[in-house]
Amino acid sequence: MNEIVSRDQLVKQGGKGLAGVGGGIAMLALSGLAPVPSLIIGGIVGVTGLAVASSSKEDQTAGYVAAGAGALTALTAVPFIGGLAGTIMTLGGVGLLVAGGYSLYRFYKGMRSRQ
Repeated sequence: MNEIVSRDQLVKQGGKGLAGVGGGIAMLALSGLAPVPSLIIGGIVGVTGLAVASSSKEDQTAGYVAAGAGALTALTAVPFIGGLAGTIMTLGGVGLLVAGGYSLYRFYKGMRSRQ
């Protein structure tokens, strides 16, 4: 049951774990912004995400995720749908934290099996 995990697999798990935890923290922080900063920061994150998505094929998914997070951040400033967008961002942030934590746990187990 304690098979040795390959180095490439460990690198992927560690990277996904750190990205998930970092993205979750960022989503939770962005969901609590005031209306004017959320429009400005949401626009910057959205445009940056689209630029990353169009720049290279490998980063396309990450760019679209960042663009979506920017759009949701900007939507939190809109009076009628801001509450729904904030709830979606909170749920997404918690989901990213859980997924990132699980990937880091698998990374830790893989590192322990190599010792």
